[in-house]
Amino acid sequence: MREVRRIREEDVPRLLEISAVELGSDYLSEKDFLEAFETGHSFCNVVTDDGYPVGFAVCQLFGPEEEGAFLGLPDGPERELVLSQKKIGILDSVSVSEEAKGTGAGTLLCEASVEDMRRNGCTMVCAMAWKSVSGRTNIAGILTRIGMRETVSIEGYWNRMVSSPEGHHCPECGAPCHCFGVFWYKLL
Repeated sequence: MREVRRIREEDVPRLLEISAVELGSDYLSEKDFLEAFETGHSFCNVVTDDGYPVGFAVCQLFGPEEEGAFLGLPDGPERELVLSQKKIGILDSVSVSEEAKGTGAGTLLCEASVEDMRRNGCTMVCAMAWKSVSGRTNIAGILTRIGMRETVSIEGYWNRMVSSPEGHHCPECGAPCHCFGVFWYKLL
């Protein structure tokens, strides 16, 4: 049976495995998952199949004054829209294991996470999707299914999101990463 629930400490090793394969070895750490235990400004949902974790969504809740820390959008209409909101939720890091791809696990996970953001008073949900140098956007199908809209693309975006001096160790193009961050959003 498939379900979505909050992260548990015993999930962390499995989620780190999924993250390393899907997002790169330097993108999330054990500390990142432990900090995502519900704090009022963050949470992590886990999708399971018969109790076994097959994916996760690390989510952050923030105010417009924190746009730079959470998104770092260039000046433009997308940034202005974020700055006009009272509370924003971001699908910060979302990934499902290879065996769970195409089964609806990611959509279920994101729908549950967006609903949690709505219940927490968010007026907008957004995501920075990874668009590879080959042109594939990792979760475009899921984001479209949950009603989000694609906007601006930022080349080399992921290098700013890691502390590696050589840049992000991308699973597709190595370090530094030349892929794009693509801003998606939905007003709630």
